[in-house]
Amino acid sequence: MVTDTGRLPLGLLEFQNIREKGKIYVDKTGLISKIAEQDTPIFFSRPRRFGKSLLISTLSCLFKNKLEFFHGLSIENTWNDKEYQVVHLDFYGLSEKNSHELNRDLGETIIKKFGMEGIVSQCNEMGIRSVDRIFDEICDKLKYNSTVLLIDEYDAPLTHNISNRIEADNIKKILNNFYSILKQYTDKFRLIFITGVTRVSHVSIFSSFNNLLDISLDEDFNSLLGFTKDDLEKYFDPYIENAAHNLKMHKNDVYKRMEQYYDGFQFALDAKETVYNPWSILSFLKLSHKGFKNYWFKSSGSSTLIMQYLKGDEGFMPLTLQDADLCISEDKLSDRYEITNIPKNILLFQTGYLTIRKKSDEIAQLVYPNTEVEDSIFKLFLMSNELKPDIKFSNEIQNLTDSIDNRNLKNIVDTFNAILNDCVSILSNIFNNERSVRDILYAALPQKINLQKIKERETAKGRSDLELLTQKTHMVIEFKRTRTNRDASLSLKEAVEQVKNKQYGVTYFQNYALYRVAMVISTDEKKILYDFCKEI
Repeated sequence: MVTDTGRLPLGLLEFQNIREKGKIYVDKTGLISKIAEQDTPIFFSRPRRFGKSLLISTLSCLFKNKLEFFHGLSIENTWNDKEYQVVHLDFYGLSEKNSHELNRDLGETIIKKFGMEGIVSQCNEMGIRSVDRIFDEICDKLKYNSTVLLIDEYDAPLTHNISNRIEADNIKKILNNFYSILKQYTDKFRLIFITGVTRVSHVSIFSSFNNLLDISLDEDFNSLLGFTKDDLEKYFDPYIENAAHNLKMHKNDVYKRMEQYYDGFQFALDAKETVYNPWSILSFLKLSHKGFKNYWFKSSGSSTLIMQYLKGDEGFMPLTLQDADLCISEDKLSDRYEITNIPKNILLFQTGYLTIRKKSDEIAQLVYPNTEVEDSIFKLFLMSNELKPDIKFSNEIQNLTDSIDNRNLKNIVDTFNAILNDCVSILSNIFNNERSVRDILYAALPQKINLQKIKERETAKGRSDLELLTQKTHMVIEFKRTRTNRDASLSLKEAVEQVKNKQYGVTYFQNYALYRVAMVISTDEKKILYDFCKEI
């Protein structure tokens, strides 16, 4: 068991730094060599916090230093190319610029980065000109096949302005001009490698580069970023044993819980395995004493991107994964869209809030990859509807496990209503259906070691609304809605019959006490009616 977590490379984005400091590097160089061997421009898309910047840094180190920092890695015995001058342009650092600032600062960045490689000897003589003019003059000075160009987060300036159509169009023109120039000089570059989150139409990276190789949905590169199950066992097993010790759990149970929380990402229809979010895994192993937390949502800029896209969209609700529109063709997944008009399900896939499973040879099913992401999508739901549980109810939520174990139905209902009362404004239409109420409760309740939550568990006979699991009790809740107290008894009867007929909870968690409850929600009173709740 390893108790010192200092070798975990959490937050380190530079390959050379990781290697020099003796941090753990999960060897992806076998796949990286397949990229480096290409002589055509390559595009690769992944959500944020999946390691694109580390990938860019690894390619940079390889082409700059050959095998100096690659001892013991799989590429060591296969790579024999020479050293190149490498230029790395990180567009994420330019994401908050307006079009005028972008034109100025991107030009200055290009001059600085190429100047560092000795390509522009007198940078000040370039003067103040448009990006395309500057880039054209610089590229003209390059020798044939002399330079590696690495572009990280190409779409960041666009996605930051996703809700501003005019500014997005102006930025798109700047990027169009930049990539049009790059297209003219591809023979000057040994490799052009571009990363991003979205695939945006009418940007010349796609429209001008007719030889652009997009490997984003290629099954051979499905596990290029992210950790596989084998990676966890090979590189992190002692740290997982340490987590088991901290949490007083069996190591195998920790592996299972990690899979539930952080695994499940699949980026190619025919991929043979799913991958774990690396940021979440490293955060959990570093802070395992705190339990299985949602590390990705707060750290991922994707939530900002989606919130900008959903701003003013009152119709946004958490997606019901059984809906037919979540079956999507492989062609639709790889299509390019206007930045201000990306379909919600596509945007959620590109940003990591949904992933794919193979339904047929050409059809993918969009699903939540894991518990962490499912929790994140409901946080988006609360944020997009300007709903947020107040900290003043944290004690009630903390005491919920005791109320469940003691079968104190009144305390449970009071806690639920406190959450709903705080989250929902008087003008909200959330109470018009029970699923929305259930989704708010699901989002607000913490996922803890002693309180697990399960939504719509599917059985052969149906799907339960909400299940809560303490260390002693398995609670199953069925919600029904009513408008008046007069009809509430009918709703309660319907809920009770459904729980009995569908046998919710009967076949699961045999070592836990089963506690089944029917609850009636009043649309008019905007609360759960305690007088119409019943233990079954």
